[in-house]
Amino acid sequence: MLYLILSNIALIVFFLIYWLGLRKLTFFQWNRWFLLGSLIIAYLIPLGLYIQVPMPEMMIMEIPEIAIGTNQQAIDANQVWANHWEILSIQTLHAMYWLGVAIFSVWFLYRVVALLRTIREGAAKGSFSFFGKIVLSKELQDEDLRQVRNHELEHVKQGHSLDIILLEIFRLFNWFNPIYPILIREMKFVHECIVDEKHADNKVAYAELLLAQAMNTKSALLQHEFSNNSLLKNRITMLFKEKTAYKFKATYLLTLPASLFMLFLVVNCKQEEQKAEPKVEKITLQDVPEERKYEGTLIDNPEILADYPGGIDNFRKFVQETYTYPQAAIDAGVRGKVVANFIIGSDGEISNILITEDLGHGTGEALIAAIEKAEKWKPAIQDGKAVASRFMIPLRLDLSQQ
Repeated sequence: MLYLILSNIALIVFFLIYWLGLRKLTFFQWNRWFLLGSLIIAYLIPLGLYIQVPMPEMMIMEIPEIAIGTNQQAIDANQVWANHWEILSIQTLHAMYWLGVAIFSVWFLYRVVALLRTIREGAAKGSFSFFGKIVLSKELQDEDLRQVRNHELEHVKQGHSLDIILLEIFRLFNWFNPIYPILIREMKFVHECIVDEKHADNKVAYAELLLAQAMNTKSALLQHEFSNNSLLKNRITMLFKEKTAYKFKATYLLTLPASLFMLFLVVNCKQEEQKAEPKVEKITLQDVPEERKYEGTLIDNPEILADYPGGIDNFRKFVQETYTYPQAAIDAGVRGKVVANFIIGSDGEISNILITEDLGHGTGEALIAAIEKAEKWKPAIQDGKAVASRFMIPLRLDLSQQ
């Protein structure tokens, strides 16, 4: 879902560049390729989410904090409900998205079938083309018929229908983006300008023919009509507009910095998200004594993280249920955080458990005892090989309301 959101934002940015800076230029073929290229680039930029940027070497994976106290049962119940509603919300969003895709797919197929029926029956009043099919108005004669036929043949030769179908397919999966109807209409306008420029030898006569044909033209969505009322005014304006100076082609270079900037933002946001997650924290660890060994090479930032059977949350639940609150700590009424660091060897065994923050009264020793009872982990992977990795687990104790 994040991928779709980012790609559609990128598409809107590119279209704004086109609308504000390129739309009035007479480089029609360039505009066509800009619109198509920006569509592809917009859906490539979010791939930056999956680009891994090297992170600092001294890293330790921090397991989300575990809380133990008199209200823990209520806390767990609230967490279960929160997770439940979060899952429900995500499922609802996914269902709504795919429902939209289904509705737009049916609508798209209906229009294609209706268009094919119109081509087969030849009942259209206007003239239009769709891929290799051309329908010409029966009212056209002689020179007008030749000119309109050449116009539609140019659409066919340049494959303009393929552009529209491509946009329509993208639209199916991005139906929530309001820019698509405008983008499709603009692409059709660019197509018409490309053909108008090539075949309008006599601009005045050509404009008169456009106006004459427009009187009997029914608006369409998929095919290319010789004369479309909604595009007519702008087409005639561009037909008579003075050609843009060649130097203004440099305007298209705006795409490059915009693309790089958006890619930078996506990658940077990904890295910030990783830093903000409670699973990762910079920390300076004490040196591990030589006599305390573990299996494998210790890697601080492995490609694939070590995992507990059933997931990290299962490990948290196990420690929470296994931890025995020391009576001395209860009597002293201590509260605060106990933190333990440990290493998962390449064999999945837990070793080198070290308490870095302690409340005394046996709280640290009790945490070590709980961790030691855990199952073997699935070890971290680096370059296809199992390696050792560091973990931190914080435990918050609070019996103040007992």
